[in-house]
Amino acid sequence: MPILQVIAGFAAGWLSALLGIGGGVILVPMMTYFFKVPIQQAVGTSLAVIIPTALIGAWQHYNLNNLNLKLAVVLAIGAVIGSYLGAHSVAVISPDILRKIFAVLLIVTAARMLFS
Repeated sequence: MPILQVIAGFAAGWLSALLGIGGGVILVPMMTYFFKVPIQQAVGTSLAVIIPTALIGAWQHYNLNNLNLKLAVVLAIGAVIGSYLGAHSVAVISPDILRKIFAVLLIVTAARMLFS
């Protein structure tokens, strides 16, 4: 078992449960730059990894009374539809454009969090 991948997974899981960020913020850049995985595969792999990560993190937050279940269900409805369409969009967006969209999203999110 490659130790660097286990460490990347640990970081993604820890930060996801700690900050509520998707593991993709950590995993997609790690997979594309360190593991040389094409961005389309990195996105798909990150989504697969998020399933057990989100389930365990949500369960623990539920036990800590930190989960608004009604809001989570409503958001999940939109997220499921959006993720279906997003997965199909990857097939028509070039990897270069996809990387740029991802980078801009990270920069805008970081700037808003830093300055708000």
